[in-house]
Amino acid sequence: MTSQLVVSPFSSSILIVDDNPQNVQVLGKLLQESKYEIEFATNGMAALEWLITRQFDLILLDLNMPGMNGFEVCSKIRSNPDLINVPVIFLSAESDRESILRGFELGAQDYITKPFDGRELLARVRTHLALKHSLENLEKLNKSLEEKVLERTQKLKEANDKLEATNLKLLDLDKAKTEFLNLISHQIRTPLNGIIGPLELLKETVFASEISDLVEILDISVKRLERFAVNALLITRLKTEKYEPSNDRIHISSLINEVTDEAEEKLQSGNIQIKRTDKIPGYFISGEAELIKNCIAIILDNAITFSPQDTAIEINTYVDKQTVICEIKDSGPGFAAGAIDRAFDLFVTGDAYIDSSTGIGLPIANMIMGAHGGNIIIDNNPEGGASIKLLFHNRIVDYTTMDSIS
Repeated sequence: MTSQLVVSPFSSSILIVDDNPQNVQVLGKLLQESKYEIEFATNGMAALEWLITRQFDLILLDLNMPGMNGFEVCSKIRSNPDLINVPVIFLSAESDRESILRGFELGAQDYITKPFDGRELLARVRTHLALKHSLENLEKLNKSLEEKVLERTQKLKEANDKLEATNLKLLDLDKAKTEFLNLISHQIRTPLNGIIGPLELLKETVFASEISDLVEILDISVKRLERFAVNALLITRLKTEKYEPSNDRIHISSLINEVTDEAEEKLQSGNIQIKRTDKIPGYFISGEAELIKNCIAIILDNAITFSPQDTAIEINTYVDKQTVICEIKDSGPGFAAGAIDRAFDLFVTGDAYIDSSTGIGLPIANMIMGAHGGNIIIDNNPEGGASIKLLFHNRIVDYTTMDSIS
């Protein structure tokens, strides 16, 4: 079924412009019988006067009139912005091509030659009225859409303004949080520094075993508190600020040696051996040496903590696809079920493979690697124990040739 353009005649008004009273009478009768509202003018000036005082839906315009002809009237109609969309149908006994083309050039919508067929004229009138009303509805729709777009744009602007204000508040809160954490960490470290020195003196001068044990407990607690303060400062740097690490040249093999040397006492207390496989003795990485050292130390300390007595820890360093990898494997219980997914969450505790420093060691190591463009892979070994890989994706250089391989 095809759709048709339908316009109610009762809503449409038509202006007939013709100097021949008989033509006006015939046209008027035909249109009134079709329920159109009509007015008429017998010359061009009268037609323009009508158009000043009233808006019509369509104009039937005779071409040949004395004084001002139809072409001139059409030109003046089209020069008025308020009448630009009113359909104009020329009526004329002339049917030459030039007259028809000129009428279209002046803005007429159609051209009917006299004598005309009433059914054809009515069909064309209905068509042009339907097109006019469709155009008006489209313009109304466009205007409504423009208003909605403006309204939505205004709402978006208001929402964006609120979001910006909220972001500013969040930045202020973040700054306040950073300052607070710095303050707390410094306030903890200040009295700690006043305790650590005298403790060292007490350890050297106290001989009674009971007092010595108490001093040892106090020493462990103070060192743990100091470690927490240092870690809190480090978390503040890495998490609450856009931290950019320095670009030191780090000989990764030498750095690992430093870490294992500093852990020697703890290794000896558990009779734990270090097995090294170093396939990158001549390479260095770029980054902040102290942070990278801290990261490796955290992983090694965890491995020592969870390694049984009389076992070994493997430290393997190698290059895979232009990535420096440092792998530390132990023979401990490994990661508990579900612990791997939560290993990098701050302050996670429980039966998972987590460091003893309130669950912040692995998250700190992960943040350090992230700040250097690297990442950590953790897993359980098939033969038992945990495996942690530090992947350094940044530029690496061979010391021996100084050739970049990245």
